[in-house]
Amino acid sequence: MLKIGNVIHKIASVVSIISFVGFFGIMLLTVCDVIIRYVSGVSILGVYEIVERVMVCAVFASFAYTQTEHGHVSITMLVMKFPPKVTSIIYCIHSLLSTAISVLVIYAAYRQGNVAMSSNYTTGVLYIPLWPFYWVEIVSMAILAITLFYEAIEHFVALFSPTIAEATRKSIGGETGL
Repeated sequence: MLKIGNVIHKIASVVSIISFVGFFGIMLLTVCDVIIRYVSGVSILGVYEIVERVMVCAVFASFAYTQTEHGHVSITMLVMKFPPKVTSIIYCIHSLLSTAISVLVIYAAYRQGNVAMSSNYTTGVLYIPLWPFYWVEIVSMAILAITLFYEAIEHFVALFSPTIAEATRKSIGGETGL
């Protein structure tokens, strides 16, 4: 089970590189645009569109990695006061609901991506096709859904294994021995 978790973490880490590169590119492009606008008084054509499209990729690509690092906002103050089995049940249900929502987002992105591709939707200035960005969203959300589903299984197994229960409580920031 730990090997599967390591594989999921590595996949999420690789996809997060898209996020890191994307945000670095956004910063670099914005700085260049500001400098060129300051020097020449003219902005780079299509900067807003490029930043908008790259931001979509960068944000979605960061979700799974943030989940594997337990970096999403989570209020554990109350939940960690419950017995370990109750905590595991709560987190299992939470992970399953989050997985279901991720699957719904994947479905919606797939449908919208097909509409964008069949209707040949593009950006207004540079005419960048929109459909490839939906596929980045789909792949990123699929990795998030797999991560969440794995965590649901992990929390379910923690109900029957005190060792795994202790490890999951530590990983989500809980105190031990409650």
